[in-house]
Amino acid sequence: MTSTPKRLLLVEDDAHDARFVMRAFAQIDKSIELVLVTDADEAVEQLSSGHFDYMLMDIKLPGSDGIELLRRVRKSRATALIPIIVLTSSINPADVLHCYGAGANAYAAKPSSVIEYRRFAEAFIRFWVESTILPPGMSARR
Repeated sequence: MTSTPKRLLLVEDDAHDARFVMRAFAQIDKSIELVLVTDADEAVEQLSSGHFDYMLMDIKLPGSDGIELLRRVRKSRATALIPIIVLTSSINPADVLHCYGAGANAYAAKPSSVIEYRRFAEAFIRFWVESTILPPGMSARR
C-alpha cells in the first residue's frame, strides 16, 4: 500500500478493459484513486482541472488519437512531467516508436486475462508508485 494517496488518470474507451484495470488496482491498493475518461478531450479537461500523479492510457481512442494526446500533455507546462504509461492492444513497432517519440514513459501490451491485469497492476504499483521518485512538487500539487 502507498503511504500518500496517488491519483491516476485512466484514459480508456473500452468499458471492459477499463473495468478490468480499475478492479485490479482496487484489489491491490485502495489508496490509489483512479479517474476514468474515455477520450482525449476528457483527458485534457481532467488534467487541466486537477492534479494527477500518473496517466495510464490507450492509444486507440475515439476522435483525437492517443499519440496526439501524448503530444498535448507533454506540451503543457502543468502536465509535461507526469509519468505516462501506454497500455494498448497494439504491438506494432511503429506505434511503440511513435508513443516513445511523443513522450510516453513506458509502453505495454494490454493483458489478455483478469489474472494478467492484476499482475500488471501489481507491477505498476511496485515500480511507479513504490520505487520511483517523482519530480519535486508533483505530489504536492492539488
